[in-house]
Amino acid sequence: MSTVIALYTATGNSLYAAKQIPDAEIHFVEEFLSGKYTLPDDTDRLGLVFPVYCWGLPHPIRRFISEYLANRDNSTLGYIFAIATCGAFPLYTLHDLSQELAGVGLALSYGASVRLPDAYLPLKKKAVTEEETKKQAAEADKKLESIKDAIMREEILIPHSGPFWRVIRAFSRAGMSPRRNNKLSVSAKCTGCGICASICPEENIEIENGKAVYKDRCISCFACYHRCPENAIDYKGAAGQYKGLVETKELKKR
Repeated sequence: MSTVIALYTATGNSLYAAKQIPDAEIHFVEEFLSGKYTLPDDTDRLGLVFPVYCWGLPHPIRRFISEYLANRDNSTLGYIFAIATCGAFPLYTLHDLSQELAGVGLALSYGASVRLPDAYLPLKKKAVTEEETKKQAAEADKKLESIKDAIMREEILIPHSGPFWRVIRAFSRAGMSPRRNNKLSVSAKCTGCGICASICPEENIEIENGKAVYKDRCISCFACYHRCPENAIDYKGAAGQYKGLVETKELKKR
């Protein structure tokens, strides 16, 4: 039985979750969209693992469904599961995913969410401490063990909607569209090491004249802010960095 996980991750929480699924081949959604990786024709189990953004699906997951899955023969996919990581609660994100998949002729078999340390700067300006990270990770591990067991048994768990879910989906789509983020800036501490550019999921950062420069496709994942080794990325009012649950080198996409 072949299991492939299409992963979108920024600060690494979703990668941490994806790694809990035994014998799964994990690939960034960027690899699918760029043509660097092609889903094998005989894949029968597909996982989607991603963070909740603005109470909905992150833009790269929507693209993976509409631009990649929609243009291939998915007849071998017998079991599609999803794990959504979140700092607070997922609301109707998994139902939103189910609807996106249905739009390209696919059905979500199982969807679950797990809470991990929040790295979203507009809501949480002070980064979680290492002690808080360890505590939340320990609690998440219990939930992830249960999710893993359910997926290995191929349980069926179809997420349901609730009041105003379409309004919330529209809000999420609008709020997470790629755009220029004028609240992020690069300080004089930047050494031009290129780590921020290598982990940016939208290739929104270039190194020009030895300094990181932002373009106009930011989706506010804040991987650059949290993973900068020099703490050279500033966000107004924010303090500290979330070091994450995986190594920075595991997040490099180019």
